[in-house]
Amino acid sequence: MNKSKVLFLVLSVLFVGLIGYAAWQDNNARSYISIQQTYINQYHAQGITTGVQQLFPTFSEASQGGSFAFPNYKTERCISCHVPDIATINPNTAAQRISQDFFKYDPNAKQLQKQYNLTGHHPAYINAQLCDTYGPSAYATSDGFHSYLGTATNSQGVAQLQAANLPGFLPSFLCDSLKPGQQLSIGEVGCIVCHNGNRLALTQSDAHQNLIINPEYSWSAGAAIYYEYCISCHGIQGGGGVGPPLNNQDRLGFYNEDYYYRCIEYGFTGFEHYGSVMPAWGSIASDFTYTPGRDQASMVDGGNFAAFKAHYTRKLSEQQIVLMTQFIRHWENYQTLP
Repeated sequence: MNKSKVLFLVLSVLFVGLIGYAAWQDNNARSYISIQQTYINQYHAQGITTGVQQLFPTFSEASQGGSFAFPNYKTERCISCHVPDIATINPNTAAQRISQDFFKYDPNAKQLQKQYNLTGHHPAYINAQLCDTYGPSAYATSDGFHSYLGTATNSQGVAQLQAANLPGFLPSFLCDSLKPGQQLSIGEVGCIVCHNGNRLALTQSDAHQNLIINPEYSWSAGAAIYYEYCISCHGIQGGGGVGPPLNNQDRLGFYNEDYYYRCIEYGFTGFEHYGSVMPAWGSIASDFTYTPGRDQASMVDGGNFAAFKAHYTRKLSEQQIVLMTQFIRHWENYQTLP
């Protein structure tokens, strides 16, 4: 057998193997098919064709641009796994199934319930009551009545104590569009407006990236942490100051939750923040080496890193830092693209 035939056979085997691998990858990327089939069997659901399911939120911000015949919908594919027949069943039934399926099938449900204060109840509608509690005029409070306070500099350069008035996570375009007595079902609102995440992804890891698990809890409990530890550098409403603006949409669209976790956990000891004044709220990065001229001596006991390391203690728990990454994500606008 000459060399050309051997080469042909080798390339043929590699090509067939590549096709087989691609088919295997494609099959594993369609885990939503088995999830849908389980849902159909469990609820005897009718009229569902297994495959990619898409939801088209009905509020104006979700369909801006394009033409009358072909608007640019902010299409969501979350329902490929979660209540694929949400558009045809009662919203109360859909909300109940979202919650009960989570606790039935997610192997970490109990742990997540404890971490994020999950109640087991998912709202079926966005209405005036929810907007009054979590809308643009529902400020985060320290005691249920009073807004958090923070120091800001006025136009004369004088620092003054003022109310933070951090608005709720439900956007104004949604709450302001509700007429008296009107409510929007979860099938009309979709998932992204409250939970963030990736609109079009179909694998769990991709779809759940930057996900806000329990927006009610991360907004209220996260605010308590933010206004105790972060406000002095990042501003009353995340606009920045000594530290960068956390509400900047370019940053929120570019950086993922892993980046924000590292920033808070390791601070100036993480490679992303070498030389900065960002405190390490969690731990000292294992690969950090204090470098005079790059790192600020004021951050490490006047340059005595050994002494700093010896008495260093964690300020925030891992769970608190995870909560903060989700709190920061509340500043991401609905229109901001990853």
